[in-house]
Amino acid sequence: MERWEMSPSVVPTRDDLVARLRVRFADVPAENVRRCVDDLWCCCTHLGVRPEERTIERLAASRLTGVVRGGRPPYPDGRPAPMPPGSHATAKRPAGARTPIGM
Repeated sequence: MERWEMSPSVVPTRDDLVARLRVRFADVPAENVRRCVDDLWCCCTHLGVRPEERTIERLAASRLTGVVRGGRPPYPDGRPAPMPPGSHATAKRPAGARTPIGM
């Protein structure tokens, strides 16, 4: 294990980073923001890249932006938004039917 991986200063930096991202992405649950930062931190460490705060913040912001933009708002009457055509959630195939690529 590298010296910088065990540094006690890493935890406050990560907590500060999570706090800043929680302010920017108030629509995303706090646990999801923390999990995103932790995941990126671990990925950097696994790849042998030193997890720098600015890099992690930029990558996490990119991921969380995708989460916010990818959400489907419900209709005003409370019905869930319809899934796009051809999505796996709504695609019901009869028994024995094949997909376009023959699977």
